[in-house]
Amino acid sequence: MGAPALVGAGAGLIGWYSPILVGGGHEFSEKVLLGQIAWTSILIWLVIRFFLTITSYGSGAPGGIFAPLLGIGALIGLGIGEMVAKLAPSVIEQPAVFAVVGMAAYFTAIVRAPLTGIVLILEMTGNYQQMLPLLVSCFAAYAVAEFFKELPIYEALLERDLMKDGIQLTIREPAIFEFEIEPQSLFEGQKVRDLDLPAGCILVRCMEGSREWIPTALTQLEAHMRITAVVAPSAIDSLKFLQGGCKAREHERIS
Repeated sequence: MGAPALVGAGAGLIGWYSPILVGGGHEFSEKVLLGQIAWTSILIWLVIRFFLTITSYGSGAPGGIFAPLLGIGALIGLGIGEMVAKLAPSVIEQPAVFAVVGMAAYFTAIVRAPLTGIVLILEMTGNYQQMLPLLVSCFAAYAVAEFFKELPIYEALLERDLMKDGIQLTIREPAIFEFEIEPQSLFEGQKVRDLDLPAGCILVRCMEGSREWIPTALTQLEAHMRITAVVAPSAIDSLKFLQGGCKAREHERIS
């Protein structure tokens, strides 16, 4: 039995006992925003929804992560609101208000689009009185995500797809891709000028820890360094060249 069948069977079993947990999650998100979820069960709901989201998407079955992502964010916000309400009852009157803010902040951290998250949640809820909390939470979430140097979810998924053998990508304009140089890879210890990059492919940024700089021909590449490349449509095949140069050599992996 394949992975999609196993995931489908598991989701069906969970849906049999609790239909609200499966599907896109619109009804579930509404219940969270209305504060109709018991605070004692928030963590359980969060774990189940997160597990269902990653396993369902990871199985390769048709579907997306947008609606589940909003539901998870709402649960996190509601959990924080309930926690604050228990610690300081006089400060928080409606913990469910935090669910709206949590939804927008989680979306921003994952997708890396703060303004889109704010406008989206405002349009969904129709409550413009929360503009200031949304601004603060979304830009704080954006700053934290940028600090940890994680790729936005859709860029990460695109990068994963590009790494699959047999995947052919077609682009109509120059695109930006990011790679990490693994230890014992072909690029490790090499200078940019010695890489013999294909025409239409250039390195525009190097990152090592919190340090970023624009590489020159004499820049030496080291393990764990992240490089950003701009690739022209005519040089799309150079992605395989970059991927192969950044990956550890097979004999090193085996040893």
